[in-house]
Amino acid sequence: MRIIYVLFICIVFCTQISSTFSSNVQSEFRIVTSFSLLQNWVNVLTRNIPSDISIISIKSLVPLNSDPHIYQITPMDAKAMEEANLIVTIGLSFECWISNFSSPSSANTTLLQASKDVEARLLPAPDPHLWHDVQKVRQMITNITRVLCEKIPKAATIINENARAYDAKLVELDAWIKGEIGKVPLEKRKIITTHDAFYYYGKAYGVTFYAPIGLSTEAEADSKTVALLIDQIKTENIKAIFFENLANRSIVRIIAEGTGVQMHEDDLLYADSLSEESGVARDYIAMMKHNTSLMVKALIKGITATQQTQPQ
Repeated sequence: MRIIYVLFICIVFCTQISSTFSSNVQSEFRIVTSFSLLQNWVNVLTRNIPSDISIISIKSLVPLNSDPHIYQITPMDAKAMEEANLIVTIGLSFECWISNFSSPSSANTTLLQASKDVEARLLPAPDPHLWHDVQKVRQMITNITRVLCEKIPKAATIINENARAYDAKLVELDAWIKGEIGKVPLEKRKIITTHDAFYYYGKAYGVTFYAPIGLSTEAEADSKTVALLIDQIKTENIKAIFFENLANRSIVRIIAEGTGVQMHEDDLLYADSLSEESGVARDYIAMMKHNTSLMVKALIKGITATQQTQPQ
């Protein structure tokens, strides 16, 4: 009887301990983002949340330095979305490849389009490249912050603090870009890029962009468009032509050869993805500073070259 009594006490005691541990273990809050920029922002907003409040896991479907326009969803991606508590996309037809995933099976999964209620260019087609305007990024961060606070209420104070700190950095970034672009006369701010990804940058900071390819990198440029662009570059004496890190470079090479404008293979603009951690576009702020610095350098160099070739 004494042995049975001891075993009974042990079972009760162990059960109470097990029950206590179970109540203290926090379930993982799984966040899936469509591509690297959204992952960067969610990382910033959920920084320093203690594990006793929530264990956060964040997965980007499109890997770093990969093209979201032509991405193909995998079975592992579908599984990750099925298990996610929150799925964050840009919207505006950017993630067309996600359309096969109609809706999550779990009622606990929230779908968030970061571009919700952010003014966007809708013609000739929805333009999702909002992140090239820092002010629009501030609005998207507000959208993401609100939903994160709703989904993880115990971490709301930390999330809001992270959002305020990041917003201050974005305000500073926006002012820095305007100051850098301001070094170039307005009439000289003309740049050729591979595809039409920089409309919002141009509108926000007073730069005119021309591109032989439309909103998606998978589109193709016709010979008439390329020929007209070459003529325009010659007529307006445009000196800044850039490759993008993900887009096909062949069309831009043809334009450069047809106009005599010198290209630099390593001077890449980042339009739709961050670089690897060791790269020049390791996060959103680094990407915007990198792109702006390259643009300003090329524009000023083009002005100097034009002045040197003009008769005295």
